[in-house]
Amino acid sequence: MRKDFLLMIFIFLWAACGNHKEDYIARVGNAYLTNEDLTRMLPDGGLSKNIDKNYLNSVVSTWINKEILYQKARQYHFDREEGVQARVADYYRDLTIDSYVRFFLQTNVTISEDEIRDYYLKNKKSFIRDREEAKIVHVLVQDFNDALAIKSAITSRNKNALDAFYSKYKFETSVVKRGESLEEIDRNIFETSPRSIIGPIASNYGFHIVEVLARYPIGSTRTIDEVRDEIYQMLTQKKIQDQYNALVDSLVQSANYEIKDENISNFLNSIGSR
Repeated sequence: MRKDFLLMIFIFLWAACGNHKEDYIARVGNAYLTNEDLTRMLPDGGLSKNIDKNYLNSVVSTWINKEILYQKARQYHFDREEGVQARVADYYRDLTIDSYVRFFLQTNVTISEDEIRDYYLKNKKSFIRDREEAKIVHVLVQDFNDALAIKSAITSRNKNALDAFYSKYKFETSVVKRGESLEEIDRNIFETSPRSIIGPIASNYGFHIVEVLARYPIGSTRTIDEVRDEIYQMLTQKKIQDQYNALVDSLVQSANYEIKDENISNFLNSIGSR
């Protein structure tokens, strides 16, 4: 909710400046939503593959609704309320801090291949499998005939047919553990030979087609390639925390500040007597 409020504030501040262009997406009175503004409002700056026209229409509609409400609220001077001004100031400060910290971390947090390899070798025992695993390609479709056609295309390695289905459906490659999938799918994955093509298997979600690429027994060790992303994320999070702590410590040591303990006690007493 706080992030939504922040986004609304900055959209409104921009709109109040009367900044508009010929290629604007939407308008409410003298407030304009441009391509650049819409891009900033989208996940990953609009790079996500899951964005479609319906989603964009929803984002634009939300902006319009909020802008209409904002203009009505300003008409009655709710933007001048002391509580609103204080919240805007707090969020502005938080955003400024966040921007600075992000910039600092982006320039100071890097993970090398040597660090990943070193972590893997020192912690190899933690990558021993405690359950059977399988590497699979999974596709979920709603049409049974398409499911049959996909299975046939995978079986025959028909590139043209597969390319057509790749553009229509989402084929997901992942590693699953025994017991994680739907019961019938799970049983087929772990009781058939590798390179098997399973399905169509019906569920409440549609028809599943699964190709088993490889199986890994209990006690086997995941390779560095299999866990590289996991290690990278782990090391990155640790470095971020370490760098953040170091940044705050260094700034505190050189900052000109004081804490009046007596006034803290007085404040505590004042709220205790209410």
